[in-house]
Amino acid sequence: MKIIAIINYLGWASGIFGGLLMLGGVIGFFTGTEFLGVGSFFNFFFIANSFLFLGIFILVGTRCFCCCNCKDDKCCTDEGKAI
Repeated sequence: MKIIAIINYLGWASGIFGGLLMLGGVIGFFTGTEFLGVGSFFNFFFIANSFLFLGIFILVGTRCFCCCNCKDDKCCTDEGKAI
């Protein structure tokens, strides 16, 4: 497995974790009580944006790195992407 594919999976995992944190914030908002030991629901959203932006930058960065540094044209086509 190529290192770019591993970094790409880490980007997806970061984005999914950010989405789960946002879901926790929505649940905390609607329940109105302490959810998972967090008293204020907006703390979930405060942390989630960091993971979402990290995931976006990793996915965009691996795509740009792959297309700019490949010697053959396989990497720049949809079949050869490290997705």
